[in-house]
Amino acid sequence: MELSPEEYGAYWRASFRIAAGLLVIMIGQTATAPLFGYGNVGATAFGVFLLVALVLAGSFITVLGVSRVVRTAVDAEMRG
Repeated sequence: MELSPEEYGAYWRASFRIAAGLLVIMIGQTATAPLFGYGNVGATAFGVFLLVALVLAGSFITVLGVSRVVRTAVDAEMRG
């Protein structure tokens, strides 16, 4: 599979999106962990909401990266 410079750049951008998505998920887990240690219901509920929001955002960014990798690979195969 021969890649053009544009396709090579698309792979790198997609890998950055995948890494950014995984970082958002990991930061979400780290940032919300102290909120679960409190006995207060409000802090725990906010922690759950924040964790779910960050995991969804990180998953969305990761899926965008994976779909870009697949699209670039399919385009390269169809061209070559």
